[in-house]
Amino acid sequence: MVSMLKTKAWTTFTWVFVSLTVANIVAHNAFTEPNIFTAQNYIFHVITKPLIMISALYFLTKHLSHKEYQNWILVAFIYSLLGDVLIMGQGINDLFFIGGMAAFFVVQASYIIYFHRSAGAWFGRSTAIQVLQAVMLLYAIGFYVLIFPNLGTFWIPVLLYQTIIGIMVVVALGRFGRVNFDAFAYTLIGAFGLLLANSIFAYNKFIGDITFASFLITLSYCFAQYMILKGFVTLRAPQPSRA
Repeated sequence: MVSMLKTKAWTTFTWVFVSLTVANIVAHNAFTEPNIFTAQNYIFHVITKPLIMISALYFLTKHLSHKEYQNWILVAFIYSLLGDVLIMGQGINDLFFIGGMAAFFVVQASYIIYFHRSAGAWFGRSTAIQVLQAVMLLYAIGFYVLIFPNLGTFWIPVLLYQTIIGIMVVVALGRFGRVNFDAFAYTLIGAFGLLLANSIFAYNKFIGDITFASFLITLSYCFAQYMILKGFVTLRAPQPSRA
């Protein structure tokens, strides 16, 4: 049986996804630079950003609808699309930001359910993995403490989101040895990518400007979603749990 990753469908999707990501990065950076801002750049940004996750949704529903746990990935991708659209409006009203966070909260919750059900456990089998899980929780707590003084009225939604994204990474780590290695590795890279995108976004919004922030956020976020999908493509039946 030919691996899905070697099919024309996956190759075509990859080219489309990467092309849309690059196009959006170019348009968004042009949009955020006053010297080169044009209405065309803004429109291109608004069009290409939703298309990134729409392409992932199309591939998921057309080629992977038969796979177990597909519904949880589907929910995550749909709410990722919604979150992308809402976050684009955060400069208009804070409600867009809150709505975007709520949408991405559902995304992380869906990933947590998928990660847990596909592995059958929350925590790692080995001490090394458990230590890494503890480090990730400490990072989530420490980062929240860092940005807390600047959160103002956002302290509750940011706390909730910081908590759930930390749990998402912890559960992704806990799959080691419980699913095939390719699925574990690709998915873990994606989980770290989402954590990185969130960290850059939050720091840039609440602490201070980061050079090339929009580029780094979009790149890490899109790469993360791609790798989580790749991990799902390569997922085989889970190994018996010893937990």
